[in-house]
Amino acid sequence: MSQTTHDPFQEYRTVIQNLSALAVSITRTEEAKTAAVSNNRHELLDECIQEEQALLLKLRGLEQRRIRLQAELGWDSLTLTQILDTASPEQAEALQPVFQELERQLGRLQTAREAAEQILKVRLHELKVFSQAGAAYDNGGNISQNGGVQGTGRIRSTYV
Repeated sequence: MSQTTHDPFQEYRTVIQNLSALAVSITRTEEAKTAAVSNNRHELLDECIQEEQALLLKLRGLEQRRIRLQAELGWDSLTLTQILDTASPEQAEALQPVFQELERQLGRLQTAREAAEQILKVRLHELKVFSQAGAAYDNGGNISQNGGVQGTGRIRSTYV
């Protein structure tokens, strides 16, 4: 029977790598959400949102493991930079590229999230304007620019 040894440092490094990979997945979901809304494919949003919820649950679990391991390593409540300053030279050398990748992926995620929020705000504004405009359709089935017959006091009849 083989006995595995618990190496908190290696486990911590793996958790950080998994956080980077998860950030990539969340970024892809955000980009898919942005594309769906931009292309008026709103039926695809439910799938994106469900995927995002599952990824966020994974994120919560990884974050709990990261916090536990940081405490175990004596780094609780330290920033990544502070960890690099506190860690041994060998640990800092092993963590530097992993932290850089995490920061890079989190930056990409932030950009994707901002783009998704912006396009969603634009679409919501369009819906609000459209619903308040009292849009009407002309005889050709096109949206009338003047909002129908508002303000005329009578219904227009093309059959009279």
